[in-house]
Amino acid sequence: MSADLINIQVEDLGDDVEISLSGSLGVFQLPAVREKLEMLTSGPGCFFFLNLQRVHFKSNDYRELFLEILDRVRAQNSALILVFSGEEQMAYFEKYRNIFEIYESRSAYKRSGISKQLSQVGVHYGKKTGLRLSPAVAIAVAILIVGWAVSLFLIIAAQGRDIADKQAQIIALQSQKERYVREIDKLESSIGPLRKLGVVQDTSMLSSFGVIQDWVSYLEYLENTRREK
Repeated sequence: MSADLINIQVEDLGDDVEISLSGSLGVFQLPAVREKLEMLTSGPGCFFFLNLQRVHFKSNDYRELFLEILDRVRAQNSALILVFSGEEQMAYFEKYRNIFEIYESRSAYKRSGISKQLSQVGVHYGKKTGLRLSPAVAIAVAILIVGWAVSLFLIIAAQGRDIADKQAQIIALQSQKERYVREIDKLESSIGPLRKLGVVQDTSMLSSFGVIQDWVSYLEYLENTRREK
């Protein structure tokens, strides 16, 4: 598409719209450029790629124009991406590089993928600097690590208390077993005189944890013996 005094081409690719400007843009062309760009970037939910590779800016007013368009595009849930790689354009937008998304081509923006998303949340990677985190992301990661460490400590402490409780239970059961053994042995020795008198015929069932394993079995044995008599 062409306009008076302005060379503008538009490529509509569905959700992607690439608008290419070319030529020298000065103060006199500014109103017409504003009108055309506002009309072309009025669609919601689109990615507008503004190709400025072949533009020569003769006025600084265009930076303010692009900022206004950027705010309006964001308000309608769309995105504005500047496309160029020339040194002249780089120098023109140098002060605004942290505001605009700038890529050398539309395909380069598509390839940015995960790295672009990480950059948006404050994670940056460079060959020279390595992995860098923004202060907010660094604080969040630190809190996450501290929380994980505290949770791990609490789990270990809980397991330690559980092991200590089980050890105490084992010691108590061992002590109880030894006490039962002594009591059974004492009962067996006290029945010895009765055996000599013929009151008790067989004491083999009374041996300490021999056939009789606990007091329940012992009482059952006495009850069965009484019934047989």
